[in-house]
Amino acid sequence: MKTLTSVAVFAIASVLSFNAMAQSKVNKSIILNKSLNKGNAAIAIGKGNSANVGSVSVKDSKVNKSIILNKSLNKGNAAIAIGKGNAANVGSVSLKGAKVNKSIILNKSLNKGNAAIAIGKGNVANVGSVSIRNSKVNKSIVLNKSLNKGNAAIAIGKGNSANVGSVSFE
Repeated sequence: MKTLTSVAVFAIASVLSFNAMAQSKVNKSIILNKSLNKGNAAIAIGKGNSANVGSVSVKDSKVNKSIILNKSLNKGNAAIAIGKGNAANVGSVSLKGAKVNKSIILNKSLNKGNAAIAIGKGNVANVGSVSIRNSKVNKSIVLNKSLNKGNAAIAIGKGNSANVGSVSFE
């Protein structure tokens, strides 16, 4: 019986520690993504998946007094997400369910011939964009510089959005 009790306690502690790690905290830091992409593809198929090429994605996290910098040179890339609740990003910064305070978000993206496609329910497709969804942004700077040529962002389904070279707050 003692073995069964200790196994049950260990299992509960493991689940609780996993839930605690699910949310990241970034404080007084610099997140830098410098990516040179040519002919790459990121594909996510299934429920709740994400596909990113030359992008920064922050989900359910706290960012305080930090700098998020994404510099991406994209050529011939595709990010495709198929399923329920998926997202596809190319040369973008995506924040979902995040708390951003006193921070700088900079996205510089040079895109040529890229496509971000999201098919399904509640999907998002971004090319050279900053997408902020269900997040709190306080005393921060958001800058997006995107040079797009021949790009397509396609969202098909219910509640989808597609962005090219834009800043989106939802």
